[in-house]
Amino acid sequence: MPNFPKWLRASGLGLVIGTLAPCHAQADSVREWEKQIFDRLAGQRRFPPQARGQSGAARVAFTIDRSGNLISEKLIQSTGTPLLDAEAIAMVKRAQPFPPPPPEVDEDKPKFELPVVFDSPPRGTAIDSATFKGEDDVVNAKISGICRGC
Repeated sequence: MPNFPKWLRASGLGLVIGTLAPCHAQADSVREWEKQIFDRLAGQRRFPPQARGQSGAARVAFTIDRSGNLISEKLIQSTGTPLLDAEAIAMVKRAQPFPPPPPEVDEDKPKFELPVVFDSPPRGTAIDSATFKGEDDVVNAKISGICRGC
């Protein structure tokens, strides 16, 4: 796995945006827009249950239009696991539409590149607590509900 900074590994998602703004006020609005995009992507991050035990870092590039619509997305670095690669692309697709760029962003079609780091959760933990409980978790919950103190 590539050596990403600790803060990036901890969040599991990093976003690299090549946007320059000449003055402080403009930089603030661009940074806020970038943060909104990061938050939207992070909110759509999932770990595929079938990939339990796998980990890796993918790199995805994508382009949006001035309205925030996704124009294209592409896997530019594989995790080595097709399920994780597919999830990296799916995360970008689920996050659309993105916030429209502020006027300070000159590009008609802003391009982004982001690493998506997948670390498999330990056995016995829910992979995606919002949408998935692992088979072991369901069994353990049933046992705990039936057999208290056995």
